Amino acid sequence: MGRTIGRIFIRTFAWLAVTLVVALAGIFCAVFVILKGPSVHARDLLVMSLRETSALYWIPGLYLSPELLDEIIATNTVVYTEEEVDTGMIEIPADPAGDAADSEKEVPPIEVFEISGSSYVGDVLLIHDPSRVFIGNKGPYDGSAGNNVDKIAERYGAVAGINGGGFYDPNGQGNGGTPDGFVISEGKAAYAVGGTHLMIGLNTEHKLIISRTSLEGALGMGLRDAVCVQSIYAPVLIVNGEEQAVAGYGGGLNPRTAIGQAADGTIIFVTTDGRQANSIGATFADMVRIMSDFGAVNAASLDGGSSTSMYYEGEYLNTPYALSGPRIVPNAFLVRP
Repeated sequence: MGRTIGRIFIRTFAWLAVTLVVALAGIFCAVFVILKGPSVHARDLLVMSLRETSALYWIPGLYLSPELLDEIIATNTVVYTEEEVDTGMIEIPADPAGDAADSEKEVPPIEVFEISGSSYVGDVLLIHDPSRVFIGNKGPYDGSAGNNVDKIAERYGAVAGINGGGFYDPNGQGNGGTPDGFVISEGKAAYAVGGTHLMIGLNTEHKLIISRTSLEGALGMGLRDAVCVQSIYAPVLIVNGEEQAVAGYGGGLNPRTAIGQAADGTIIFVTTDGRQANSIGATFADMVRIMSDFGAVNAASLDGGSSTSMYYEGEYLNTPYALSGPRIVPNAFLVRP
């Protein structure tokens, strides 16, 4: 009996091992064909898509030279603008929540939309009162791990939220608890790092500000809530109504998170699913179009990939691609009740 069980175990293990080897060989060959094949478009799209993943970013380097990779990246990117946000283009009504709720169309204070494109599905939240939007933190920035967006929202009693700024993540092994740059939450510096960073936040007039600045500069501009991102992974999308130029495939197809603001002050949360059978992902050009369709005057990407999360009224609207669920993050843009 013992020998029979042993043989069954060995055969099962051998079958699984062979299956795994065959699957890996198939993937290796498929990647080889795409990266070394005749289609430059397919090659560039795969390179840019893999480059944004924390676990698979190194794969193109197995097939392509550093010089060619640099060339591909340089021709598939978002051109960063140095133009400052013109806050005069945003005119927030005296009672935005009331205007939205009491209009003839009976628009609710928060609207929810499902969106789709040729390679993605996603969700949009429109928050008509921008004063309700703020930055919530996972807790003290003391080196401890981050938290999921729903837990951060629960910590503040928020009704909605999306993941916020970038974070220290060496080789995809970070604990989601150390932010990139600095963090301002409810008028106070929650985390401070010197130097200038690409910052996205809201000032005391509840207007979305996108700027490359320092913590001191952000506080001097009257920022009440802000996070920082790496522009190479989370670029600016729209500034003062002008869509930013996206060369080639931008960041490839990936899960994405973005925030924007319309001319009437409405804050726009966007997430798109990615790395799934029904939603491969969105490019940065897709995010520009989505924000433009919803009337954004200013908009920027936030951290994406496995961090992408949209929480609303007790549940996630997006579908994280990881089996373990949304990734833990240091902070989130939240919405007060």
